[in-house]
Amino acid sequence: MNATVRPLNDVRRTLEIDLVADFTCPWSWLGMAQLTRALGSLSGDVETRLRWHPFRMAKYAETAAPRSFHDYLAERLPSGISVPFAEKSLTDAGRELGIDFHFEKLGSLPSTSEAHRLVQLATTEGRHANVAASIFRAYFERGADIADVNVLAGLGAEAGLSGKTLQAFRDTREGETVLAGSEERLRGFGVRTVPNLLFGGRVLVPGTVNVATYVHALDQALFPSDDEEGADKPTLQ
Repeated sequence: MNATVRPLNDVRRTLEIDLVADFTCPWSWLGMAQLTRALGSLSGDVETRLRWHPFRMAKYAETAAPRSFHDYLAERLPSGISVPFAEKSLTDAGRELGIDFHFEKLGSLPSTSEAHRLVQLATTEGRHANVAASIFRAYFERGADIADVNVLAGLGAEAGLSGKTLQAFRDTREGETVLAGSEERLRGFGVRTVPNLLFGGRVLVPGTVNVATYVHALDQALFPSDDEEGADKPTLQ
């Protein structure tokens, strides 16, 4: 895939990219990896800023019986698509992006609340994308328990988070209110699944696509038509 976004010849631009994702969603990790690949096509003086929006696909009740990742995956698949077929397709797609899915290592579906809270705290240091990628990789490649605070703190340390942020993660509930408020706002916008990507507040790419589609979205966001320039921008903030 050799497509590139046309070069920028004027002043430096900043492009904000909003990503709505969840850590037990394999398509969310594919989307993040595809976005990273697409950003490599940018040419010219442009800065991209990724904003992470948590959206827990599986809510948890303390009394609920645990369910497996494979049952959860089956619930999300279209009629007629089997779990083995989906897992093979995801594995093949991931391999092209440097992702090594190991679905056989996944047992009971973990809560992703603490993982999202850690990413929220990492935002203050600008390391949220690094932390999110570490969590995805730990879960889907190693089967790590991403509901465990100590496991997550270790991943945060590996991703370069400061001791102050890690202490706040372990010892307080900081970020919890932001998580709930973000999800409520997204549901109000009609979000029901992940991933979703919004480029420059104007180009929405829902669901699972490919790198070429993200390249096209980047081009549209950086070089809107005259009609788009005058239109109101959607926002996930």
